[in-house]
Amino acid sequence: MWLNEDAPLQKQDFNLAQPFVNTAGSLGFCPDLQSIPYLPRLGAFITNPISRYSRSPARSRTCLPYEGGFLLHTGLPNSGISRVIRQHKHCWAGSLVPVILHLLVETPETLEEMVRKIEGLENIMAVELGLPADCEPHHLQAFMDAALGELPVVVCLDPQQVCKLGDAIPDGQCAALHLVQPRGCLPSRTGEIVSGRLSGPGNFPVMLYMARQMIERGVPLIVDGDAIHPWQVKALQEIGVSAIGLGGVLWQTDTNVIFQLFDQT
Repeated sequence: MWLNEDAPLQKQDFNLAQPFVNTAGSLGFCPDLQSIPYLPRLGAFITNPISRYSRSPARSRTCLPYEGGFLLHTGLPNSGISRVIRQHKHCWAGSLVPVILHLLVETPETLEEMVRKIEGLENIMAVELGLPADCEPHHLQAFMDAALGELPVVVCLDPQQVCKLGDAIPDGQCAALHLVQPRGCLPSRTGEIVSGRLSGPGNFPVMLYMARQMIERGVPLIVDGDAIHPWQVKALQEIGVSAIGLGGVLWQTDTNVIFQLFDQT
């Protein structure tokens, strides 16, 4: 059979059976039921960030607490897309919930290469794009074109990127938007200024506000609201978000706290 290159690609559907996901970087690379007893309550499992080539941990990696939560700086270590696939593809295929691979976007060429390596793997629901902090609208168009393929594409935007990039996403190329935790800086114990993602209950008012602005775009919206109480889950659901990303709360030693959030739905 000849391949008709003019025919549009038929993407898989992007439908979450449950209105919760984990945030990238919170649960590792493998959805293991033994270590994640609430796994069946997630609509999808999002992997730790994956790059084209291996990345070592940051030399200054740290977790800095502050009154509203904590700042996490890790360097996003991983063994690179090829090795991650070899290590975890069987775990992904046998997972109780579909898997979303979070890809660290560096260049259009490396992104396209990663997407092609993923296509054909079992039980992969979508690819999620972790954009560079300095991403510009014309970069985003190139990244979206590179990610175009058989799998739906989820685009991550933090609050600082929403105004600059939100209107630049090409129509029809984005299966969902994922509002992720903001970036920030804090002084370390030695006085060095450290940048990283901010996590914790102090984020919730900002994330709820930004979610209200983004919900009008008509694209399914996932929000890392840093919810730790059922009323926060309810507030996000009432404005129409498709799913809630759980991050810092998943580090709780008391899983009853986590199950209380699921029981809100």
